[in-house]
Amino acid sequence: MKRLSFSPALIAGLILSTLPARADGPSFDCARAENDAEKAVCANANLAALDREVARLYALAAADSGLDDAARADLTAYQRGWIKGRDACWKADDLAACVAASYAMRIDELRRDGADAAGDDPDAISFGPVAYACAGIDGPVSATFINGPLSHAWLRWGENGALVTIALSGSGARYTGAYYDGPVEFWTKGDTALLTLPDRDEAACAETATD
Repeated sequence: MKRLSFSPALIAGLILSTLPARADGPSFDCARAENDAEKAVCANANLAALDREVARLYALAAADSGLDDAARADLTAYQRGWIKGRDACWKADDLAACVAASYAMRIDELRRDGADAAGDDPDAISFGPVAYACAGIDGPVSATFINGPLSHAWLRWGENGALVTIALSGSGARYTGAYYDGPVEFWTKGDTALLTLPDRDEAACAETATD
């Protein structure tokens, strides 16, 4: 199972609660929002953008003519299960950070599992996953990038995952976040990157074939 990072340290870089409301809402009717997670999405422009991207990717996956009935049923069941998991974020110390991480993980899953979300769709805000080989880290590392009101990446290594968010940098794109209580930093420059995980030295990474 993937382990999500909902540490309060994550939200320090997100400043989610300070984002102004936007006319573009989520994919669902906010007048019918039934729980704290849905209400948080309706009140936050960044979360609403993440919701629309999940809905877009899921629609593409569901429209795949190559799915047989069993695969389509599995896709529907998994989406419903994911919604229940997102809604359970009311239990988290930081609701907005938990919801953002849940959406980012689902975007990564939908893209990784075959939803064709090519860049010719003007509504697309995500791309990837991009695979990296990182020195000293067994197995591939991948990043799915999401460019909404805030720019995020969902990092995945082994069975682990963490949400990182764009931060100030002199060059390249620097993302920061946390895995439990440890800091995570991912700094991309062209087709290379530097990755710092908790209790590990900084690792040099290079893009490989798409994950």
